[in-house]
Amino acid sequence: MFTEERDKKAIRDTFGKYLSPKVVEQLAHDPPELGGTDKELTVFFSDIRGFTTLSENMSPQELVNHLNEYLTAMTDLALDYGGTLDKYMGDAIMCFWGAPIPQQDHAVLACKCALKQMQVLAKLNEGWPEAKRFDIGIGLNSGIMTVGNMGSKLRMNYTLMGDNVNLGSRLEAINKEYGTHIIISENTYALVKDKFIIRELDNIRVKGNNKPVVIYELVDCREGIEPPALGVAKK
Repeated sequence: MFTEERDKKAIRDTFGKYLSPKVVEQLAHDPPELGGTDKELTVFFSDIRGFTTLSENMSPQELVNHLNEYLTAMTDLALDYGGTLDKYMGDAIMCFWGAPIPQQDHAVLACKCALKQMQVLAKLNEGWPEAKRFDIGIGLNSGIMTVGNMGSKLRMNYTLMGDNVNLGSRLEAINKEYGTHIIISENTYALVKDKFIIRELDNIRVKGNNKPVVIYELVDCREGIEPPALGVAKK
């Protein structure tokens, strides 16, 4: 019994900052493999456009408070949709679906979350002065990625690696060139095309990838996009 409770505490400590409390409790009852494994996942990147220019109009403390309000709202949504927070990179957010708990509909959840984030951001912007409003780009890609605890004995992070991760990041940046907000890859498109309204954009070759990829704009969902009910596993 002592060993079981110690293991559950380790799970809660490891994933408490990445996942919603309900999902953490589910993991405590059904622990995942913590080593690096290859899985089909969907990765999500978002970034604020023109953030440097926006930040010049605010004091450091004001900027931190304003950015934290945005990051909190966006992160809460990712967790509500069953996503795993990977990291913040300044004003950028990286998260993913499909691990540590397997999700057959990982691509659908990620796409719904992206659309919901745009809705919530629009409401936030309505309450902010024009000089403080954010405009963001989101990139989504699905495929085989290596996921697990990576780092050193002193500091580890539950994160992703692989070419498919890099492609997701590239797609986020490409939004600027096409004047879009959410771009998904052909891999993600194949998994969600029946549930969403999607517009084909182009066939491109992104930096670091020799094979051309077809990219799409995620426009809307054909069904409701409210967060799913995240149940807790029973003993």
